[in-house]
Amino acid sequence: MAPRIAKRPGLIAVVASIVTVISAYLMITQTQFTGDITENLRNNSETYRTFLALEENFHAFSGDENLLIRTQDLSDPETYESFQSFLLDLQFAPRVTSAMSIFSLPALPDTEARGQDESASQSFYLTSSEVRSLPIRDRLLKLRQSIPLAERMLSEDLKATIVVLMLSPSEEQNTKGLSLENIETIRELAAPYKEAFTISFVGIPEIQRTIRSTLYDDQTKITLASTLLCILVAWTIFRSWRGAIICSLPPVIGAVWYFGVLAIFQIPVDFLTTIIPTMVIVVSFADGVHLYMSIQRKRSDGEGITQSITHAIATTGPACLLASMTTAMAFVGIGLGGAQTMLRLAVTGSFGIMLAFLSVILVLPTLAHFLLDRKATAKIHVPGFLKAPGAPAAWIATHLRRPTLLFTFFLSIGLVIIHIILPASFRVTDYLSQDMSIRQDEVFIEQNLGGSGQLYAIIPDPDGQKGLGAKDREEIAAIMASLNKAMSKPIDIDPVVRWMQQLQTLPSAEDNPMISRFVSKDGLSYLIPVPLGTMLAGKQISDYADSLLAQLERDDLKGKVTLAGQSLLLGREAPKLIRDLRTGLMSAIVIVILSIMVIVRSVRVGIAFILPNLIPIMTVEAYFWVVDRPLSMTAVIALTIAFGIAVDNSIHLLNQFRQTAAANADQTLGQSMGVAIAAITPAVVATTLLLVAGLCMTQLSSLPSVALFGRLVMTALFVAMLADLYLLPSFLLALERKRK
Repeated sequence: MAPRIAKRPGLIAVVASIVTVISAYLMITQTQFTGDITENLRNNSETYRTFLALEENFHAFSGDENLLIRTQDLSDPETYESFQSFLLDLQFAPRVTSAMSIFSLPALPDTEARGQDESASQSFYLTSSEVRSLPIRDRLLKLRQSIPLAERMLSEDLKATIVVLMLSPSEEQNTKGLSLENIETIRELAAPYKEAFTISFVGIPEIQRTIRSTLYDDQTKITLASTLLCILVAWTIFRSWRGAIICSLPPVIGAVWYFGVLAIFQIPVDFLTTIIPTMVIVVSFADGVHLYMSIQRKRSDGEGITQSITHAIATTGPACLLASMTTAMAFVGIGLGGAQTMLRLAVTGSFGIMLAFLSVILVLPTLAHFLLDRKATAKIHVPGFLKAPGAPAAWIATHLRRPTLLFTFFLSIGLVIIHIILPASFRVTDYLSQDMSIRQDEVFIEQNLGGSGQLYAIIPDPDGQKGLGAKDREEIAAIMASLNKAMSKPIDIDPVVRWMQQLQTLPSAEDNPMISRFVSKDGLSYLIPVPLGTMLAGKQISDYADSLLAQLERDDLKGKVTLAGQSLLLGREAPKLIRDLRTGLMSAIVIVILSIMVIVRSVRVGIAFILPNLIPIMTVEAYFWVVDRPLSMTAVIALTIAFGIAVDNSIHLLNQFRQTAAANADQTLGQSMGVAIAAITPAVVATTLLLVAGLCMTQLSSLPSVALFGRLVMTALFVAMLADLYLLPSFLLALERKRK
């Protein structure tokens, strides 16, 4: 295989160029990004089944859009009239079937002065005979005092109100919420009223939209900036523009191929799979630098370019393949966690890593053939700072082997304890920076309107028959009284019960959009919104829900209420997903270690790999323990990359060590290890510096999670370099069989 690749650079260049151009076109025109976190939590858990039942039996709440209306004073007659006009305009907005506002809140049964003959327009509180003659300010204040849900839709100072847009199904499959074109249309509808009020989209759909758009910006801008910076650093390190291009172009091509494959199979990039392009670049850079330096070492011995390329592919290529296979297996192991989103991560991740290998093993030798100086005796320049860490690493492996083993053992014990006790948590707003308008709006809503989170108490009809009889109302009141004991903001019971009774008198949802939000389609269940903010962590949401259920149990009402909603789904299932990812990563580590044992035919080598490759992972976890923060999903993703790069460097060290030992039978194992360390140290250090330089650009991201991801991976890369140079050699020497 090596001679074929080395002797056919023209053919490979043509084929690779065609594939890259096609992939680039598909990447630019058809790459999809999704911020729908709910879809990533799809599983067979009770929480998810309850969420689906809520959306099917009542209303698809997760598809609703929320508008935050801010004004100087909604009770101002001109502002009040402008707001009403805007609501009428919204009825003609694309996909908007109904705009639920304070004007949609129905009057309670005993608030109508005209009895049963009241017209349909007078069934709404703000147009009822009870308040119609009052000044607008008094009308709005009385609304807040008398009608359930009004406090969540209208602020106390009358300066903010919420409008909920109920949407028709999208023509695009698996698409929730409004498109950017739809949103722009609504903004245009609001433009004539800009003197009266301002509008902002809020809630989980807008948060997901913000995440999606920012992910897209990051993938395009930060990836490009990172690559350019890596090329600049490579040029500085190698003191050769040729070397910089040879090492930097294959990672970019590998990432382009990956996006092309996603476009072909119409696989969207989500908040988990967004790591894979970074992983492709990381692995490609690491293997590419090793392969490039192997070519240059052979050229410095006087060999020609073709012979040097052939030798490098034959000697370093297998290590690159093994490193890629083990990293791909790590992704497969992650898929064992069971969740559908993890399976997608496993498939696309393992495929992306193998594309990274192909880009290195095919493109890099081809670039070397065309770009390297044809002088057969060309010398390579290796800066002293790249070689400097090698000497102490070799000395430690040969003179401080036992202390190194003991140090690693006790360090690992401490890190394992942290791994066990470290909790996991998830907060959707962690993906939003402090200065983002959506985050500021969510804080405002939580402080003034109770929050835009979605949590609902589902109460089945007590007697199992449509209609609220006296006993039904009595039991529902008892249930609400029990919930109020644990609620952060208790709900006035009597108006809610009378309101439900009023909703049932409406013949269909078309008469009032409220009915599908509070009475099930079969009329046998009722819904009570529980105030909840989006700023809460997953554990806080889960604990809050558990406290409500516990209170019901204490009051002998167990089983009378089911809690559901998108916020509860995120609060309970996202931490589970994090735990599943951690479990999958541990499974991946086991699979990789066993694979290495089989491939290199040595149980001892597999054992030697365990602790040095676990330490970078557990160091990232230790960081969260030191700063007293729960493990986030971003951290778990960073752990995957940390393990991949650690294994990659470890395999290259093992490969060089075995080749050196086999070629120098008169040397001791310690001497062979010293030679191997000296050979791979420049590549390991150069790779680490290049990747750290590229990852520095993540600090420019608008998403805090992306910036945190960059810092964690940079830390993991540095620790992986130290572990591979200063810990792994001692383990290999201690466990390697004595050579005959």
